[in-house]
Amino acid sequence: MRIRINFASREYLLARRVYVALLALAAVGAAVFVLNYASYKAAADERSAFLAQLKAQERIQAETGRKLAGLKARVKDSDVRAAAREAQFANAAISRRVFSWTEFLNRLEGVVPSGVGITAVTPNFATLDVDISGTALGMEQLTEFMEALTKSPYFEDIPPVFHVSESVVDKDVGMTLQVFSLKIRYNPAGRGKEGGKG
Repeated sequence: MRIRINFASREYLLARRVYVALLALAAVGAAVFVLNYASYKAAADERSAFLAQLKAQERIQAETGRKLAGLKARVKDSDVRAAAREAQFANAAISRRVFSWTEFLNRLEGVVPSGVGITAVTPNFATLDVDISGTALGMEQLTEFMEALTKSPYFEDIPPVFHVSESVVDKDVGMTLQVFSLKIRYNPAGRGKEGGKG
């Protein structure tokens, strides 16, 4: 049997334990430092890439601003207004071509009763609001016309804008006419049809 005697002092053993603990803490600290440094490096690289992208975007924006300023300097306000007027005229011409006068007048004729005469029709080709002026022999014929107009599937059944006045046409016999003007919306497709009101 072999006997081993450790002559190390208690202070030495304690110092060795402290030394081992310090080495372990140093290793953990080094690992944490490496991880933190890697995170910092990744964030720094990402920030550098973002700043480069931001500078490139600022250069593009500045170049676009210079080009826009150059275009504004070359283009006169009067030219822009003239182009806008031309576009408006072209759009109105397209709307007029789409609007069928023949269909409209046939549909209007279908709702005008005897005793009512139409003197003027002015459509707005953009909104399809129609100003209609005319005369009626009496309020009965005018009421009949209004009812037929609003019941037609080709005219909106909303209350129209309506004005009427009485005009004396023959003082000797006391003959008067009801002079009217109204605004109503025309619906070319008709209610209950595709594109019309359901």
